[in-house]
Amino acid sequence: MKLNPPPSRHRSRRQRKKLRIGEFRECGFPVEVELHRPLAFEEQNVFLSALLDEVIEARDLAYGGSVAGGFVSRWGRGSATEQDRAAVSAWLSARPEVKAVTAGPLQDAWHDGPHYAADMPAQA
Repeated sequence: MKLNPPPSRHRSRRQRKKLRIGEFRECGFPVEVELHRPLAFEEQNVFLSALLDEVIEARDLAYGGSVAGGFVSRWGRGSATEQDRAAVSAWLSARPEVKAVTAGPLQDAWHDGPHYAADMPAQA
């Protein structure tokens, strides 16, 4: 569950940083994975280990979810980029176990709602 800070009001730089809003907003993206067939427990472990080793950690990202999908964001402070989104999607699409991949658009990783969707930060 995402918690939203109170509606917009003047906040100091320190408050904006603590709340991860304004110029400190952090973005990530959802990923949905459709498999050709259900994977056994050991196959899931191998798949997720490869995902984490080969693309997530290699790009300094974090992944929360399962084989069926999850959410990708930047490890520590910062935002995932369109290039990260494309790399994760391409890696998943190249796997023989995967039938289809949907990588959603970049979105606020901490807050929900239209007020927080506006003014997405510039991606580095």
